[in-house]
Amino acid sequence: MNSTHSAAKVTTSASSKVLVQKNDRVLLWDGWRGMAVLLVLCDHFFDIKWLWEGRMGVDTFFVLSGMLMSHILFEKRMSLRDFYIRRLSRVYPVLFVYVLTMCGGAFVYAIEFTWAEVLACLTFLRTYLPAEPGIWGGGLTIAHLWSLNVEEHAYLFLSAMTLFMANRKNIAIALLTVALGTMLLSSYHYSHLSADEFMLFFIRTESAVVFVLLSAGYGMLVRQYNFQLPAWVPLLCLPLAALCYAIALPDWLMFSMSPILLAVAVNHLGQMPALMQKVLSNAVVRQFGLWSYSIYLWQQFFYEYAWAFPGGKLTGLILAILTGVISYYVLEQPIRQWINGRWSSNPVYRSKLAT
Repeated sequence: MNSTHSAAKVTTSASSKVLVQKNDRVLLWDGWRGMAVLLVLCDHFFDIKWLWEGRMGVDTFFVLSGMLMSHILFEKRMSLRDFYIRRLSRVYPVLFVYVLTMCGGAFVYAIEFTWAEVLACLTFLRTYLPAEPGIWGGGLTIAHLWSLNVEEHAYLFLSAMTLFMANRKNIAIALLTVALGTMLLSSYHYSHLSADEFMLFFIRTESAVVFVLLSAGYGMLVRQYNFQLPAWVPLLCLPLAALCYAIALPDWLMFSMSPILLAVAVNHLGQMPALMQKVLSNAVVRQFGLWSYSIYLWQQFFYEYAWAFPGGKLTGLILAILTGVISYYVLEQPIRQWINGRWSSNPVYRSKLAT
């Protein structure tokens, strides 16, 4: 099967002081998020023909989530109450406003949709329900919400593991084993489904979760055994991962090689060359990382309706960023702080914004 994805279109090293704490956030993590959302924006508003950079951006988010969640749940042993409060306070309020806004717009412009679609979006099941129309075929502007489905399902799986497993080494091995299973499942579907059918399967949790689980399991082993790599190895992983999303190359690279390459890169950020660390910790890139979730949610509308704006995609891009920034400061950040401050059982989490 030939490539068709254009249609679907830290530890600080002794030699570097770039990876530092500022306002209790690791700079490189924000830079990594910024890189991810910029890849999505580049895909949607510049339409590079030879690369599916938008999907690479989403997978870049996934591997960071896996690394962070495994550390929070299996090493810091955060209580599940605080874990879910922090995750839902970050994701749900803005998602709720976004979905309701899309519903309101659909009412005004007489765009057909069903309440089953809305309920599925708000319960992180839209990739599966309703089957018709699929998430890419409905009337609402919610196609990108498939990635939230994957993230939330991964959080449920990881948190459930804390109830049944205690040994870190066994947890890491279990995560890597399940990740291998998802690769094998994707390989099976890749060889048995048509190109279009496989691209629909590729956004489902049982396929896409490989990025989260592989990064989570590998990250635990890295921290447990203090794996050190030469600086050029994680750096080289990034362009090699990008090649996996090249339109001219086969799709199987995205679910076999890309998860490995991105997982190695994100789990060795602190060992990358100082120049690359400076790029990721650049104030502009980090700021996009802080805004990334809100930008990611709202950009989809401006991407799909860019044709309606004077100036087309350029205007859509500017409006997408502005709306995301407003959403971050008016909705996402204050609501997260209020929920964490009111409901968290840990005074540390009540007094500061979660990573």
